[in-house]
Amino acid sequence: MSLDGFYTAALIGCGRIGFSLGHDEKREQPASHTMALLDNPRIKIVAGCDKKPENLAAWHEEVPYAQVYETSASLYQHHHPDIVIVAVNEAYHLEEAVAAIEAEPKLLILEKPVALNLEEAFKIKEIAESKKVPVLINHERRFSEDYITAKNYMPGIGPIINIRATLSSSMAVYDQNEESSGAYSLIHDGTHLSDIVLYFLEDLNSPSTTIETLTSLTVPSGEQVSSPNDSLIKKDEKQKKIIVNTLLKRPVLTGVVRDENGVVRQVCAHYITHGCPDVELLFVGRSKYFGFEIEINGTDGRICIGNGYCKLYKAEESNLYSDLFSLRCDKSAKIPAKTRYFSNMVQNAIDFLDEKENLKSTLQTGINALAILEEIRKLLKG
Repeated sequence: MSLDGFYTAALIGCGRIGFSLGHDEKREQPASHTMALLDNPRIKIVAGCDKKPENLAAWHEEVPYAQVYETSASLYQHHHPDIVIVAVNEAYHLEEAVAAIEAEPKLLILEKPVALNLEEAFKIKEIAESKKVPVLINHERRFSEDYITAKNYMPGIGPIINIRATLSSSMAVYDQNEESSGAYSLIHDGTHLSDIVLYFLEDLNSPSTTIETLTSLTVPSGEQVSSPNDSLIKKDEKQKKIIVNTLLKRPVLTGVVRDENGVVRQVCAHYITHGCPDVELLFVGRSKYFGFEIEINGTDGRICIGNGYCKLYKAEESNLYSDLFSLRCDKSAKIPAKTRYFSNMVQNAIDFLDEKENLKSTLQTGINALAILEEIRKLLKG
């Protein structure tokens, strides 16, 4: 625990998730890093940084007692905060995460996704381990009261039949021309989808991780085959290895829709796991609405959860059919009125620094989610 009971914090990136979403009247507040930090009495914000003067000026009006800087290098020259929050665009995650780690705070809070790709993510991991700086990834649904409630409800719905997770928006699912910016939903918001499915599937005592594995072979005829069995490799065949998640790996892709420019607008990835024989991740980039939904069907019930709702069902004697059961909304289940997703994330950071609990969203869980998306991306690239 800190000597005076407080932890100092500095924010790198005062844009939407860093600051301005905290003024969105339709969102549950706090909805930005700044507002969540201000909302917690154990935090003292000492500095902020943004390359855009207008962002920095607006942020400084909200936090007038903090110092402001146009570069993180200048900030670290004058401050040594306990917590550094990096809330910049994906393209700058590697640069700013490494700079933050080299400043050696007690904790780095890094916005999702970890990085643009696994190569960059492992660079962040390597330096974080060498400097012994723990990293919390803001996959916010791991801290959200409604998703925690749904996770706790899962044992009551019996063996899992299938999980269907859907992300819908107008943003392209995958655009090869935007790999350097990350401006496509597979990475930008898809990281939330893959992470939360892992959250529901994983046993706390046996979480998934990432491994290097053989993913495809090129046989002399040019035919593409797939096999995890190294004994099937012939000497004249080329071996290709990639990093995959140990739980959700080797997907079968269906429903791939591309526009006239070859940009992917829809794809569904199918998986088989020991805990669930049918897992689907559906990404849609041609919708007029933004949707995020997880449907978990069990033998004895169902969970439907998404943006703004959490519905829990259980099998009961049917009032529609004799001698049959039907699903009914479980009125005894307590659905939280507020999710407290951002507040709980900051509190988890404090409790971790106080040595009261472990981080609930780590650099490794973030890498696990990214590995799933990168395997899908590689298949889409062909």
